Amino acid sequence: MTPYQIHHLNFLKIAYNNFIKNDPFTREDLATDDEQFIHDLKNLIEDFEAGTGDIRSEGQDVIDRAFRMYPELAHLIARDLLWYFGGSCLHNMPEDEIEKFQRLDEMSFEAEEEGKDFDYLAARSNVFGTN
Repeated sequence: MTPYQIHHLNFLKIAYNNFIKNDPFTREDLATDDEQFIHDLKNLIEDFEAGTGDIRSEGQDVIDRAFRMYPELAHLIARDLLWYFGGSCLHNMPEDEIEKFQRLDEMSFEAEEEGKDFDYLAARSNVFGTN
């Protein structure tokens, strides 16, 4: 697994841990839809770790459902995951944010072409102005 993949896997784990600490997932009797969602999020993490399944498609589905079903919890999902999974997830991102993630991808490709190491977190901090 690449550092880039590990970075996103960790964001998925953080999202899962945050979700299970919030309503409705703290209820003793979960509704069927809530139980299925949290189960699917956990399975996505397990498939990602194992390198099995269609991670991109599964991820798009789970993240998109999170935004539709739990908009009050959407802030618990790292924005990086929207970009990583792409597709319908991109509808939840403003254009300026998409442009920043595109720039990160370009920087990564340039480093790869030049045979240089690419520090995603440092580059992300620089592009998003969080350093």
